Amino acid sequence: MGSLKEDRILRGPVLKVLLADAALELPPEEVRGHPAVRKHAHTMGRRPGEVLLDQNVHRPAIARLPDAKRRGRPDIVQYTLLTLLESPLAKAGGLEVAVHTVGGMLLRVRSDTRLPRGEARFQGLLAKVLLEGASQAAEPLLWSDGVMEPAQALGAFASGDVVRLDEHGPLMEPRELVGRGKDLSLVLGAFPSGDWSDAWKRAAPDTASLWPEPLNAWAVAAECVAAYRARWGPDAQAKPREA
Repeated sequence: MGSLKEDRILRGPVLKVLLADAALELPPEEVRGHPAVRKHAHTMGRRPGEVLLDQNVHRPAIARLPDAKRRGRPDIVQYTLLTLLESPLAKAGGLEVAVHTVGGMLLRVRSDTRLPRGEARFQGLLAKVLLEGASQAAEPLLWSDGVMEPAQALGAFASGDVVRLDEHGPLMEPRELVGRGKDLSLVLGAFPSGDWSDAWKRAAPDTASLWPEPLNAWAVAAECVAAYRARWGPDAQAKPREA
C-alpha cells in the first residue's frame, strides 16, 4: 500500500482553476490608521498591516478606497477554496488551484491542503502568505509566485483551453464546458460585484456562463469540478463506453 503522498501523485487529467480578481489583500497604507482597522488589528494581536482587509469589520475604512464595493471579501476565496479542495476531484489528484489577487499576487495552493474552516484562522493564514510569501518555510501548502499581470499569471499557471466564467458569456451546461477537452483551465471571478477588469478580459477572452443569472463563485466551482470528474475523472475512465 502506497503512502498518502504517493497516493496523491497525479495519475490522470487535471482541471486547473484560477480564482481571479480576488478581493484578498492587506489594508493599504492609506487606511491602516483608520480606527476600524486599528481596533480590529489590536483585537487580533497584530499590527494594522498584518490582517486581511474585510468588509465585515473595515467597512468605514474601505469606503475611502477606489472600487470599494469590490474589495475586502476574503470570505469569497475561503468558501470557494473549501469547495474546490474538499471535492472528490481534488482528493483524487485531479485538480490544481491558484488565486490571483486584486493586487496582482499569484498564490499557489497545494491540492492536498486542508484549509482552516474558521474565519479567523483562515484569514491569519492568508495574511501570513501575503506578508511572508508562504504558509511554511519548508514544503508550504500555500505560497506566492510574486506579482504578475493577468496574462503573466495565466502563462505561469494555466494550460490547454482557458475559459473565463462570465455571466455575460454564452450560456452552456457544465458538461458541455468540460467536454471541450481534459486539458482545461477555468478562470473564476472571486470578487463580490461588478464586471471583470479589462486586463482579465484581454488575458482570457474566451468566456462561458453556466446560468442565466449571476452565481456565487463557490457554486460555479462546485458545478465545474463535479462535471469534470464525471467526464474525465478516474472513476469515469473506468466506466465502459456506450455503443
